[in-house]
Amino acid sequence: MVRKGSCSAEREGIDMRRLSSAVAVSGFLAMSSLAAAQDLATVEAPGYGGAADSGWTYQLQLYIWGTEVGGVANGKDFDIGFDTLVENLNFALMGGLKAYNGDWMSYGELGYAALGYKDGATINTSIGVDIDVDLDTEVKSTVVSFGGGYRVINEPNYTMYVTGGARYLRLDSTIQLKVANRKLSLESDDDYWDAVVGLQGEARFNENWFMPWVLDVGAGQSDLTWQAGLGVGYRFGRNDIVFGYRHMEWELPEDDVVTNYYQSGPMLLWNFRF
Repeated sequence: MVRKGSCSAEREGIDMRRLSSAVAVSGFLAMSSLAAAQDLATVEAPGYGGAADSGWTYQLQLYIWGTEVGGVANGKDFDIGFDTLVENLNFALMGGLKAYNGDWMSYGELGYAALGYKDGATINTSIGVDIDVDLDTEVKSTVVSFGGGYRVINEPNYTMYVTGGARYLRLDSTIQLKVANRKLSLESDDDYWDAVVGLQGEARFNENWFMPWVLDVGAGQSDLTWQAGLGVGYRFGRNDIVFGYRHMEWELPEDDVVTNYYQSGPMLLWNFRF
C-alpha cells in the first residue's frame, strides 16, 4: 500500500464538499464493481445447474446499481448522489461469471471505472484582485473478486450456500487544485486485499418468481467490510431479471485519505444461464 501526501484548501466559489469527496467516489465505483453481480444474482433453481444436473453450468451477469455514496474523507463527512456519479463517469465495465456443479459453486468478477471531474471559479478579493481557481480530479478503480461456495440447504423452494473468497481493490486518485499560479496536488495509490465469508440464498415462490439475498463480512487490509442485499426476481427461459437493494460499508485505516464509506441503493441485474 502506497500513500503519497495530502493537502487541504479553503476557498469561496468552488464546492469544497466535492473536493473532499472526490477520492471517495472511487469507493463507489470500486465497490459497485466489487460484488454487485455476485450478491443479488440468482442462486440456481432446480434444473439450472442444481443437483439434478450433471456437469458444469454457468451464469453470466451484468448489472446497474443506482447507489448513493457516503462516509468520511480527509476527516469530513460526505455523501454523493447517483446523478452526480453518472454526470462525472468517463468509463465503467462491470460483470461477473458463476459456475455450478452439484453442491459446489465458484465465482469471479471484474470491475473497472474511471471518473473525471473539473470545476473552476473566480474569487473576488477585498483588495480588488481577481483570483482564478481550478480543480481537476481523476479517479480510477479496479476490483477483482473470486471465491467459491458449498450448498448447505437444498429444498424445493429454498437454497442456501456458505461462501468464502478474496476481494482485491486498487484505487488510483489524483486531485489538482490550481490557485492563481500555485498548484496543490494530492495523489493516492491504495491496494486492499480482504478475505470474505458469508451466506447467500434464494427463496422460490413458483417457477418464475423468487427472492435472492446475501450477507457477508470480511477483513484484511481494510479494518472491516460487510454487505447485505435483498431482491425480487423473475425467471424466464435462460434469463433472470432481479430488482433489489444493497448496502455495503468499509472501515479503512485511519491514515488513509478515505477512512470510512458506504454505498446503498437499488440495483437492476440481468443474469443469463448457459
